[in-house]
This record gives sequence, C-alpha cells and structure tokens, in this order.
Amino acid sequence: MFPGGALLAALLSQSAPGAAPEAATTTVRLDVRGAAECTPRSDLAARVAARTPRVQFADDGAVHAEVAVTSARPGNVVAELVLGPARAEAPRRVVARSCAEAADAIALIIAVTLDPTLKGSAPATSSAPPPAVKPPAEAVVAKPPAPAVESPARAVATPASATKRRFGVAVAGQTIFGPAPNVMPGIALYVMAALDRGGAWSPALFVGATRVWRDDLSQPGGSASFTLDAASVDACPIRLAGSALTVHPCASALVGRMASSGADTGNGVSTARPFAVAGAAIAARFGVTASIELSLRLAAGVTLIRDSYQFGATTFHRADPVTTSASLGIGTRW
Repeated sequence: MFPGGALLAALLSQSAPGAAPEAATTTVRLDVRGAAECTPRSDLAARVAARTPRVQFADDGAVHAEVAVTSARPGNVVAELVLGPARAEAPRRVVARSCAEAADAIALIIAVTLDPTLKGSAPATSSAPPPAVKPPAEAVVAKPPAPAVESPARAVATPASATKRRFGVAVAGQTIFGPAPNVMPGIALYVMAALDRGGAWSPALFVGATRVWRDDLSQPGGSASFTLDAASVDACPIRLAGSALTVHPCASALVGRMASSGADTGNGVSTARPFAVAGAAIAARFGVTASIELSLRLAAGVTLIRDSYQFGATTFHRADPVTTSASLGIGTRW
C-alpha cells in the first residue's frame, strides 16, 4: 500500500492538467478528388495546420486522408473523408452550406482524430466520431466555424460555380462485331466535352474516330479482308458519378466506310461501301489521378446498311442486324 502522502501525490499527478505526454507528429498523405477547386488541397492543409502543429502533410505520409467532394452546389456542399492507413476505412460525410464550411469541418475531423491532445477541448458540435461508432452513411452537418480557429486561407476559398466545362481526350483499343464474319480489332481516338452541373443532369458529348480491320479470312471461294473507317457520336444527357467513377448513358451513332477485298478468287475483287449504325452506348471513366483517367465504352445498335459479301454465286457473309463494339483506353481530362 502507498503511504497517505505518496498516494495523494500520485492522484494529483494523474489528474493535473497538462500531465498527458506530448503527442508525436503524424504525417498524412492528402488526396482531394471530385470538385477539387471547391476544397483545394493547400487550403485544407492550411486549415488543419491552424488547429494543430502535430499533423503535417507529405506525399509519403503514414496515414492516408482522401477527400471526395460529391456535390459542390451552392447551399448544399457534400464531402466525404476516408482517413486511415488504407482505403478500407468507412467514409465520414460532411454536409455544409458552402465549400469553406465543408473544408473547416473536414480539417477539424482530421485534426481531432490525429492529435489526441485536442479531443478534450474540441467542440462536440463540430467534430465527427470515428467510423467505428457511426454508420458511414450518416451525415455530419457542419456548423459555422468559430472565429478563434478561422484560417487566413478562408479569404481565398470561394464556392464552386453552378456549371463547369470539362474536356478530355483518350486513346483506346477498339473491337467491332458484326460488319465482318469475325471480330475486327483496331484503334480509336475519343474527345469529350461536358458540362458539370454538380448533379445527374450534366450533359456530355463524345466524338470518336475509329479504324478496325481484319485480313485474310478464309471463306468458301477465297479469302477476304475488311477495313472499317468510321466516326462515332455519343450524346449523353445524364451523368452517374461516384468519388472516382463516372458513368454516362448515351444515344449513339456510327457512320463510316467499309472496304472489302478478295484474294485467291481469280479476279481480285475489291469494294468500298458506306456503313451506318444507330443505337445506345455506355461511356465510363475512372479517375486514376486528378488529370489521368481510364475509359471504357460499350455500344450496340441497329445496322442501318447491311451489305452481303460473296465469291461467285456463294454468299459467305451478310452484315449482322445488330453491331456491337467495345473499347478500353487511357486519357487525360481538364
């Protein structure tokens, strides 16, 4: 047993303010996705630094903080934060009236979570509990920040505009099924122009140039070669967007020139005919970084011009009634 004086001194040392050991500095790798201009990385880092000196940001930080702005409409800004050593942690959602309020709420969550010395003094109405005790889908409504913790960077943070113009270009491997007896592989170039309205009604237009071919297909009466040069247009009125994945359902049209030639037939026949398809497409984009993305396009449509191909009196192929295509590529956006 402790003597009475020693026991009293031990109790006082445990309850005295400031007795807790000083927390170590935590390095954080910070990524901002979605409408990054609503909550710039540098602005968010400055807001965290205004709250605690024990959180520092570095590209090789031990803790990963990923902020995704899923809605930047004035009066309704929604941001999600995934904070932890890996992306498996559940996200914490913040709903605020402006980009600045959302940035303050995210900065406060990062500071309180990573600096234990702030947990006893942080206002209960401004912090979000850790994901282990709150369902990920539950929203935290950000309160206006207290003047005592306002960051100087607030003066340069402005709400996102209602509509933004987006552009992109991608190179893709392309396959088309239907015009020839077998699949025709090739290459395609796609250009995108879109209006980002912060919601589902965000129209986009994709224009593509495609060249696919297939040589020396053995058929009854000889061997045949096919080349299709075509242009495609995808008109996409709506957008389905997540933190990194964006999907556009589209109305699609493809128009081009189908060239064919025969060999081992005795007369070396070659022709060139128009080719056209009308239907639908799905264009998906996955953001790898802020400017680099992977693209996937799937399309199917009614073949409007169905030519037949024959050697002598033997018809060996007629264009399928439905033409399908698929492409996978990589590109940039801005």
